Amino acid sequence: MTKTGKIKSVDPNGLWNGLTKYKVTFADGNQYTFFAKGNFKFDVGDTITYEVTNEEYKNAKIPQDQYKKEAKPIQDNSQAAVNFVSKDHLIVRQTCIKAAAEFNAGRSTADANSVVEDAQLFFNFITQ
Repeated sequence: MTKTGKIKSVDPNGLWNGLTKYKVTFADGNQYTFFAKGNFKFDVGDTITYEVTNEEYKNAKIPQDQYKKEAKPIQDNSQAAVNFVSKDHLIVRQTCIKAAAEFNAGRSTADANSVVEDAQLFFNFITQ
């Protein structure tokens, strides 16, 4: 069943199977549990469309088309063009590089390539 609602509150509600559970309350009084990798991607006050996946357990999911699109790089042949990457995107990348460097610090065979490969794995996991 597909519904639309304005988010009144979002409360973390534990973990399940590697995902964070969020109890989301809507302005109409409906309350459902959503599962997310990391933070819930919508804010209080946002109006979203969602699908109830299990009415008995009050579980729901958000269709992919509801998610905000990331800024795409600017396609321009001039030298003045700069690829746009959000500040949050850069912070996540920097954090992944740091984590990969620390992860590889104890290895005797670690090199820059292995750090970058691990950082890319971490980044892909976080942003998917």
